[in-house]
Amino acid sequence: MIINVLLAAGKGTRFGSSFPKQLVELNGKPILEYSLDIIACLEDIEMTMLVIDPLHEKLFVEIASKYDMPVEICEGGSSRQQSVFNGLKRLEELIPKNEQSNVLIHDSARPFARIVFQNVLEKMKNEQAVVPVIKAKDTVYVIKAQKIVDIPCRDYLFNVQTPQGFSFHRIYECHKMAHEKQLFTFTDDGSLYAAFQKSQPAIVDGDQMNFKITDKRDLLLAEYLLTKELTS
Repeated sequence: MIINVLLAAGKGTRFGSSFPKQLVELNGKPILEYSLDIIACLEDIEMTMLVIDPLHEKLFVEIASKYDMPVEICEGGSSRQQSVFNGLKRLEELIPKNEQSNVLIHDSARPFARIVFQNVLEKMKNEQAVVPVIKAKDTVYVIKAQKIVDIPCRDYLFNVQTPQGFSFHRIYECHKMAHEKQLFTFTDDGSLYAAFQKSQPAIVDGDQMNFKITDKRDLLLAEYLLTKELTS
């Protein structure tokens, strides 16, 4: 069984809006729907756990009801890590104990993830954990107190994307250990997995088009790409 945890509980702080960016319209429909459209076309994914901001639950329920696929809804947490943990805890109640299941964890603010979903699903046929990456294009400075303290070699720098795929029971155990140890600073699930498992996640190709809508300039870029039909 393959399940998708779709994160849509963000508050939109960096987006500069009091309204969740996942519900902001992109070319006539909420950003969230682009991810749901992709998932609905993937026969391998049997269920979606939609993690939401409860203040807007009615709108999320209305959106989920448009789709002819199983969608469960649970409340998000105060951080991305906590929202994932909440989604996994809810899934534990739904997945039989002896069933070997995989979970794909995706940020709904990445509306153009179709290729990456396909890449991760294919890689998960032979792996316990899969993280999609793209090579960093720019030189990166590490700056502290307005001073450059390190310039890592760009050849070894990669940007991490979602969806990321995992054995459900393994990633859930990792999240439980992080919670028990009060470690709440992980910004993606691949790094959390690597911290608590003896093995590293496998790497798969991401996609330059699979960018995250973080601010309103990203939204403008997404609108332009849809207009030019460059995201299919």
